[in-house]
Amino acid sequence: MNRFRVNLEEHGGSLRKYELVWILGSDAGEEQGTESVKNITSLVSSAGGEVSGTDVWGKRTLAYPIQKNTEGYYLQANFEIDGEKAPGLDRAIGADQSIIRHLLVRDEIKPAAVESGDAE
Repeated sequence: MNRFRVNLEEHGGSLRKYELVWILGSDAGEEQGTESVKNITSLVSSAGGEVSGTDVWGKRTLAYPIQKNTEGYYLQANFEIDGEKAPGLDRAIGADQSIIRHLLVRDEIKPAAVESGDAE
């Protein structure tokens, strides 16, 4: 069996890995960040996915003003979800009024390099 197929089976046929980074307004703090992480985790769970990790990057200066905010509270999450449910999740995140910007990207599964000397 080739390594690419094994890699696909390990990650579930239709489950795909995603990374989400989102920014709350400048008035947000640790408490609002924790609440937002809970909301995102709930959205992912209700769509049949599972969050594998979250990270709080904290308050940072924005490169340009977004909705009159010059600073934003950055958060990040990694999760697995059915690829067909990702667009609906993206819309639900966009509907959250506390989030001023978000980016949802799919982590590509890269096939493991097979050395020419390997015979399987």
